[in-house]
Amino acid sequence: MNNIGAQESLGRCLTELESIKSLLDGLGDSARPSPYLKKYSVIRASGSIESAFKTIIADKVDDGSHHQLKNFIKRKIRNSSSNPRYDVIVMMLFEFDIRWKKRFKEKVSLADRPRLTEALKRLVDARNSFAHGGDPDLGIDDTIACFRDGIEVMKLLDEVVHEVYEDAGDDEDEDEGEDSST
Repeated sequence: MNNIGAQESLGRCLTELESIKSLLDGLGDSARPSPYLKKYSVIRASGSIESAFKTIIADKVDDGSHHQLKNFIKRKIRNSSSNPRYDVIVMMLFEFDIRWKKRFKEKVSLADRPRLTEALKRLVDARNSFAHGGDPDLGIDDTIACFRDGIEVMKLLDEVVHEVYEDAGDDEDEDEGEDSST
């Protein structure tokens, strides 16, 4: 990845999730802390992907920008709450560059869009379920698998924002009529 900060953050999270899996394997599902560790893992995984996607986009846009734009990016992206769902990422890319959006969708489709988007959805749904008083039904093995797929999405996102594009002029209205299903 080009964004070393995002890459290192995702790597630390994966290491932590694998350590939790080892601990849970040793404790067993009936051990008292097991449900809490599973819930923590879901939140940690989802939060790490959210942080990575915002960092990848914000760092790219921030690079060489003036103070006012940096403040705007800080408020609207870095310090915002955005579920790391595929459609949220696509819309954020569209806000900056339609070429980013198109290329990202293309890369995700080529990599296996159904699997990758479902992984992000499962993590977010489990996190939101827990945050709203529910009991997320995502075991540690599934959390790690979804997180690994999320890392793959972050690698694709990083590739897209760091590609060199020919300056094609003003194309911001080109996609205005597209439906929100992305």
